[in-house]
Amino acid sequence: MKIAVDIDDTLNIVDRVGRGSGYIARKGLSFRVKDPDANQFANVFDWTYDDVVEFVRDGGISAFTEAEARPHAREALEGWREEGHTVVILTARPKELFGNPVNLSRDWLEKRRIPFDEIVAECTDKGRYCAEHGIPVLVDDTFETCRAAQRLGVRAVLAVTKGNRARAGEIAFCGANWKQIDERVRRILQEEELETLFARACPARRREVYDGWELRMDEGTSYRNRAVAPMAPSSTGFGEKVFVCEERYRAENRPCVFRLTASDLPLDKFLEARGYRVVKNCEVMTLAKIPVFFRTQNCQVYDTLSEEWLKDFYLLDNADADYADSVRSGFSRVGGSCVYVALREGEKTVAVCMGVREGDKVGLFDLRVHPEYRRRGYGRAVCERVLAEAKRAGAREAYLAVRSSNVAAISLYRSLGFGRAYLYWYRAKEP
Repeated sequence: MKIAVDIDDTLNIVDRVGRGSGYIARKGLSFRVKDPDANQFANVFDWTYDDVVEFVRDGGISAFTEAEARPHAREALEGWREEGHTVVILTARPKELFGNPVNLSRDWLEKRRIPFDEIVAECTDKGRYCAEHGIPVLVDDTFETCRAAQRLGVRAVLAVTKGNRARAGEIAFCGANWKQIDERVRRILQEEELETLFARACPARRREVYDGWELRMDEGTSYRNRAVAPMAPSSTGFGEKVFVCEERYRAENRPCVFRLTASDLPLDKFLEARGYRVVKNCEVMTLAKIPVFFRTQNCQVYDTLSEEWLKDFYLLDNADADYADSVRSGFSRVGGSCVYVALREGEKTVAVCMGVREGDKVGLFDLRVHPEYRRRGYGRAVCERVLAEAKRAGAREAYLAVRSSNVAAISLYRSLGFGRAYLYWYRAKEP
């Protein structure tokens, strides 16, 4: 995955007050400090743009070339690249001030052993650049840049400074230091990976892609496969895109529903103002390491989708014939390697669950327990068996989604070692 990172005040610490004040004193000038926390020389002092140009040409460029790197920035970028991500340095540094801003930036980065894959200079609209070049994550210290990027579906992380601290709460992800920034970026990367796994494990039969948004149009009761899901950066504003989605779902004679996470807060606020209300809250939970041993009961395990397991699932899900056909069709499209588990007491099926493994991760889906047999450990038993089978096949980590109001299920998953990774919710508009 690509991650874009700004330089000035994000990767480094530019001492504008000290450098500018020294220049003013040396030249005997009468300029004064306006805002010591501003991230532009013209805003720190009562300078014009021409004053800034004169300062830079008179040696002021050393404020950038000699700037210290922010602590732990190098380690964070090293970690991203070691895990296979691409680091793109985006800077607005113009040629008029910096001569060759790419070479100057490369020299600063290399001297401080800060790793990168690409440098793009004179980039004044970083959010737009990220959206157009498929870069889903941007780290920058400018509030306006992060907010504009968010509106295009780019996951922005604000590097908090004195100058932007007052508005940091308006950005979903922010960090006051590079350890925090690294943690926020990793949280976004985890969310992106899990959302991709969910989409493959629960594929919609009917779907359209519109400017980074996936429109899912299956029949049935599951919100996931009949909702709009922002999946990638966009090039169009919310107003036009939401209108197109509403018209598309209206043509199908069904409500327009949106699936959202914290990364989509600007869109969430837009939808709320448009009359959309939250109709369902869920959380994604993860298990960082599947245990070696389980107290697995005598469950029936299937490595292919059998009619016997489907029959058990239908019974526990109270499915009618039409819904059963839809379920069978949905299961048959699942990507990844699947395992299906059922637990019976005598002739009666009391619990079922399925797992979808892709690489070293397995997702738990469709846990069902007979109402008369709940709170007896049967749900735990089928979950443990799915995890055990997936571990034998090479899985090391697990994930799942659960409705926030399902306290019993959440308690079960926590007892298995799962913890909350992130939340998501659905907004719908009454017809």
